[in-house]
Amino acid sequence: MRAGEARRGPVDAPDGAVPRGPATATISTLQEAIRQGVRVWIGYLDSQGNATSRILEPARMEGGYLTAYDETRAAVHRFALHRITGVSNLS
Repeated sequence: MRAGEARRGPVDAPDGAVPRGPATATISTLQEAIRQGVRVWIGYLDSQGNATSRILEPARMEGGYLTAYDETRAAVHRFALHRITGVSNLS
C-alpha cells in the first residue's frame, strides 16, 4: 500500500464466497481492470487446489498468466489464468 492510501475491502460476495464466474467474463473483467488501472478481487485455486482470494492491481496478461501487484503478499506475482475462478471489482 502506498503512503496515504486507505485499504478498501472487497465487494460483498454471496455468503462470503470467493468470486466465481465464467472464464470469458473473468478475462474481460481483468482486461478492463488493466486498461483502467483499477484493483480487483479474485478467487484463485492454489497448486493444491485450495480456494483462496486476493486483492490485486493487474498490470498485464500474456502467455496464460496475469502479472499483478498482490496486496495480500505486498509483491508482484504471476497468476495462472486457468486457476482464477472469478473476479469482482472493488467498491
